Amino acid sequence: MRLTRKNPNGSYRIQMSTQKTLRLEWQQEELTVFGEVANLLGAYEDLGTPEELRELISMHKGIKK
Repeated sequence: MRLTRKNPNGSYRIQMSTQKTLRLEWQQEELTVFGEVANLLGAYEDLGTPEELRELISMHKGIKK
């Protein structure tokens, strides 16, 4: 499920009205976000950086040919 929408300038935004859960908490003097958006972002970050993923896709496309 996609949570973000691309802005005309290339950045992204999250429509908060589409979020199922969102919790903000102060932890160790930092505002911390919990919920669906944090879980999905964490799962994507566990896959690698955008640059690493682009490199893997590029390598995969080269192998398929």
